[in-house]
Amino acid sequence: MSRQTLKQAAILGTCWAILAGPPLAGQTERVRPATDHLVLKCGTVIDPGSGTVQKDVFIEIVSGKILQIGRLADLGSTAEAKVLDFSGKYVIPGLIDTHAHLYGGVAARHATNDSHAPMYLACGVTTIRAPGSGNPEGDLALKHRIDAGACEGPRIYLSGAYVEMHPPTVGWMNALRTPEEVRLTIDHWAERGATSIKLYASMKGDLMKAAIGHAHAHGLKAIAHIGAAGYEESIRAGIDEIFHGVAVISDLVPPGVDQRQYFDWFKALLALDFGRPEYARILKLAAETKTVLTPTAAAFEEFGPASEAMARQKPYYSAAAWDALLKKAGQKPLVEGAEKITAMNLRFVGDAFRAGCVLTTGTDKTNVVPLPGFSLWQEMDAFTRAGLPPMAVLKAATANGAYALALGDLIGSIASGRLADLVVLDRNPLDAVSNVSAVHRVIKAGVVYEPEALLKRLLGRIE
Repeated sequence: MSRQTLKQAAILGTCWAILAGPPLAGQTERVRPATDHLVLKCGTVIDPGSGTVQKDVFIEIVSGKILQIGRLADLGSTAEAKVLDFSGKYVIPGLIDTHAHLYGGVAARHATNDSHAPMYLACGVTTIRAPGSGNPEGDLALKHRIDAGACEGPRIYLSGAYVEMHPPTVGWMNALRTPEEVRLTIDHWAERGATSIKLYASMKGDLMKAAIGHAHAHGLKAIAHIGAAGYEESIRAGIDEIFHGVAVISDLVPPGVDQRQYFDWFKALLALDFGRPEYARILKLAAETKTVLTPTAAAFEEFGPASEAMARQKPYYSAAAWDALLKKAGQKPLVEGAEKITAMNLRFVGDAFRAGCVLTTGTDKTNVVPLPGFSLWQEMDAFTRAGLPPMAVLKAATANGAYALALGDLIGSIASGRLADLVVLDRNPLDAVSNVSAVHRVIKAGVVYEPEALLKRLLGRIE
């Protein structure tokens, strides 16, 4: 579309607004942030999906979408656009957290925590998936407020309530017993706008197949925290994505031990033999079927209040929450051997990458230690420690996340026609992935956010 055509469309829109007049009494005005016609002058543009790095280019954004990308030397008149100079900066696609819970806090709770949303956005996370919830209606309400522009946050995709089989792995989950109950639950959340359905650890056999088939009939992704069914059974049943890496690999755990026996389960995990043929077969099958693996590699890593990593985050916790963290710091960890589980998960990530699997970054941090957004940086660092090169880590956090959400034609890359979800960095993430924390600006669908402004409003608010 030419600039002249865009100008004509804008004039028509203005004329229609004048003819329509002011909103009628009782009519709701839209409060979604306005998108400007932007031209970004960029020092370096990194697109992990294509693996390309471009120097000295411009990105033109109209109505929240990328209109064109070109060389700065070829940039014509910018009289009609707002120009932002990011020369000397590094531009990447908006980050995606495919396992970002919106409920919980320092004290375990089942209430949607609204302060999570702007924290994600400030850290460059423009899209998240909430994969099951302790408060699905609260998550849905938060999504609607963000979509309407009533509050700031990432684009949210939901799974609704967990789909779990009797007996439930977690006591508070609603356990389903029949295929009809499964289908009715999926129908309900499909009607409420879910884009995926989250199966939980007791699901197996015919009930699992019924859930996956019905989710697919609705056009939803079937994603899972598996357990009773192993990787191989789940993949052959048609599951789209599996969370938690080695921590749910029941294919290698002795029969009779399941995740309801929490401590026995982790004791069995610590004795896993990666040399067994089932392990290589699982990764090969996942790669061949393009089943997404979201290992939540850093889920068992927690930083004590005195750590350097938490120093930057401390101002955002309330005094009561920080005191609670101090008290927890000296307590015995819930899972013995958590450091070894993390090391095993890092091996899983490296092995899966070398096997050609589709890996995405998901955090699973309902205890908000570290904070939302900061936790995705931690997950990306874990991928680096697993041996992935920086471009592969960035791809996992962008293009692969978009693939997992079935949104590859909309987000996850920097290309004409995609939504203008971008992160502008002060330092080069290809030199060190940790440079993703040097966020200068965040752009979500063409709306520009200053991280400092978002974070300032969160001081002392995290409970």
